[in-house]
Amino acid sequence: MLGKIAEKQIEQKITRIDDFDFLSAIDELEKDGKDYFYWNEPEKGFSFLGFGEAFSAKGNGSDWVKQTNMAINKLKSSLNNGIGGKTDFPVPLLIGGLKFSPDSFSEPWENFSDSDWFVPQVLFVKNKKKTFWILNLSEEKFDTAEIKNFIKRHKIHPKPERKIRITSSNLGSEEEKSRWISLVNKALEHIKKNEFKKIVLSREVYLKLDKEPATNHLINLLSERYPRCYVYAFRRGNSVFFGASPEKLARFSGGYIEADALAGSIPRGRNDSEDKILESELLKSPKNLNEQQAVVDFIVNSFKRFASDIEYDENPTVRKLPNIQHLWTPIRGKLNNGKVPFEIIDEVHPTPAICGAPWTDAMSSILKMEKHKRGLYTGVIGWFNFEGEGEFAVGIRSALKKGKTILAYAGCGIVEGSDPESEFEETKLKLKPILNLFLNDD
Repeated sequence: MLGKIAEKQIEQKITRIDDFDFLSAIDELEKDGKDYFYWNEPEKGFSFLGFGEAFSAKGNGSDWVKQTNMAINKLKSSLNNGIGGKTDFPVPLLIGGLKFSPDSFSEPWENFSDSDWFVPQVLFVKNKKKTFWILNLSEEKFDTAEIKNFIKRHKIHPKPERKIRITSSNLGSEEEKSRWISLVNKALEHIKKNEFKKIVLSREVYLKLDKEPATNHLINLLSERYPRCYVYAFRRGNSVFFGASPEKLARFSGGYIEADALAGSIPRGRNDSEDKILESELLKSPKNLNEQQAVVDFIVNSFKRFASDIEYDENPTVRKLPNIQHLWTPIRGKLNNGKVPFEIIDEVHPTPAICGAPWTDAMSSILKMEKHKRGLYTGVIGWFNFEGEGEFAVGIRSALKKGKTILAYAGCGIVEGSDPESEFEETKLKLKPILNLFLNDD
């Protein structure tokens, strides 16, 4: 499962460079058929783009996490002259993602491993107004002149592409809606039998387009429209998983771990007055509050296995995004062991917010009931290093691009008293960030 140069020492070198346009670079990488990983936190002014593989840490099947950890331990012993502590910002080392559940190479996710992480040969990092170029070098020689020319080519922000036309889709399909209602009713029957208390079901919506959309254009729009979210794009082969997630699964920094409990939702109002009424309704909703508490309890209990001094407010607040409002509880704890962030992620994922409760029963039911494969949707997307730093988002508000086809995903929690029609409307709300890229393009 290791990369082609995994047996050799890896040395990191960092250089400050002038401004560099990530979106222009992504366009060239896609045209050349090269894999890459892009991450952007617009509000924080932190972003990076990595490509080429100096090392890979992958896993497939039931022991996917064990395989990945073996590769990570191998990397620890081969890393020489790391950057840790030499910058005033965190430097990603391993970047990539983890699927919702192991499905090996099932379509349409066949280009991604179940656990898919790599050390990029070339990493560009932008922290506020400073841009850096990082090389992860093996003992083999590396032609830096080629990368310097690459940098020179990408100083100019690309022009927006023309609006793309949808040629066919299952949006508005009565058959698709009927299938959803039947699925929710089936879940409610299981809940009535006490087989589980909550299950998060999802929809897969497809769009056929008249031409392949440029990923750089899509993520640029997402960054502009959702600056408080994690905007990401992960390319393998002819597949690109991209989105704008509002949900922090975990952030590691300074010996602490932070996570977001994000569950329960309601639309935004048409004006401030209506918005506040809806916010109040959300904060008083027993159904949504119970969903939120289940997620809080799960994360806190998970944290207790590896952290102390766990802090969070008993009552949730509301996090407002352009199209939706969520109940939100930030949770923080002090780490008390030397585990690599990836090992901890395995203990907190998946949460009831994207799976259900109890999660083992909900997970097995999801895999039986849903016809589509979730892949990286509701999986993990992010980065980490060996200095105890890392940040991971839940792969929601997302889609898979394969040529001219877009597969967009959204889900919602089903509990006792859930109404199939209302839950269908909630999935439509959650699909908007992706669908509006094509239905309401600038």
